[in-house]
Amino acid sequence: MKRMKKAVGIIMSVALGSSLLTGCGGSSNSASAAKEQSTNQEQQTATGNQASEDLPEITWKISHTQSPDNFMNIAAENMAKAVAEKTDGKFKIEIYHSGTLGSEQEVIEGMQMGTIAGNLASVTLLANFVPSFDVINLPGVFSSESALKEAMNSDEIMEPLKKQALDNNIIAVGYYQDYFRMLFTKEPIRTVSDFQGQKIRVMGSPVLVDTFQALGCNSTTTAWSELYSGLQLGVVDGLDHVPTSVRTMNFYDHVKYMAEPKIFASPMYLVISKPLYEKLPDAYKSVLDECMADCLTELNTVANQINEDDIKYLKTQGVEMIDIDVDAIHETIAPVREKYLKQMEPWVQDIAKKIMELK
Repeated sequence: MKRMKKAVGIIMSVALGSSLLTGCGGSSNSASAAKEQSTNQEQQTATGNQASEDLPEITWKISHTQSPDNFMNIAAENMAKAVAEKTDGKFKIEIYHSGTLGSEQEVIEGMQMGTIAGNLASVTLLANFVPSFDVINLPGVFSSESALKEAMNSDEIMEPLKKQALDNNIIAVGYYQDYFRMLFTKEPIRTVSDFQGQKIRVMGSPVLVDTFQALGCNSTTTAWSELYSGLQLGVVDGLDHVPTSVRTMNFYDHVKYMAEPKIFASPMYLVISKPLYEKLPDAYKSVLDECMADCLTELNTVANQINEDDIKYLKTQGVEMIDIDVDAIHETIAPVREKYLKQMEPWVQDIAKKIMELK
């Protein structure tokens, strides 16, 4: 864009200089030059309009599971608005919040088939379709939030995972949220023994289910849209998630304790359908790439601050932050991590080792 502005400036300067020189030679030459310049501008405008008219009208559907006032939905809507503005309304993106297009599993399946355009997806569910992403889901694989952030921003670690996503018709555009998931429960859980018999809702990933079962829980994969009623009716005793979701979904009506066992990280990924992206005209691809980058910048800018703000808010709603025995928990779940690590391809195991070396 800077180069374009500079070029336009040079052209305008040359045109101005020529006009002044022509003016010295006589008014007829000046009038002729002005007429020619006007004709050229009209031709350029007509060509530009024709190019715009030739572009097709396209509508994409992008899904996520959060509520309308969640920062993810706001950022996604901003992206959709920007895309529409930059394409004169011809490329429209419809954002479907609260899981109205289906579960994350169903949405990603739709992306692979080219019936749904994109999703703000949890890495946990993404790994069901791109197995190498499960390295991020290994329990206790990240020693700290700084290690998590360094890993997620490492090309050496992430690029091989993104390539496997492409092989599965998914474009992993970029991530946001570099903090750990938390445990929200009706009764306080401070030690491993406190997990016994608790019905904890986790996302539908085998590694999550096995991890909480290793702690003595009755893991459940209750649908997100049914979780509030599940907590209300006693079908579910708690959940593994992030503060923002607990706030926006009003789960604090029923859960009264929160703790950070540092078992699982909480990265989310903006992912889009490879088949649908490849069908876009180059002009639309360029606009979309720019707007998606802006969306991820917005998401990353606000995510961590909102996480802190939401923890404070939950405290005002009577949710107590309690200490939990992280070391004992990690010792208990270590066999689960090793079990899943051994099932991974050698190159993915190497990535896991690199992650665990980060401090």
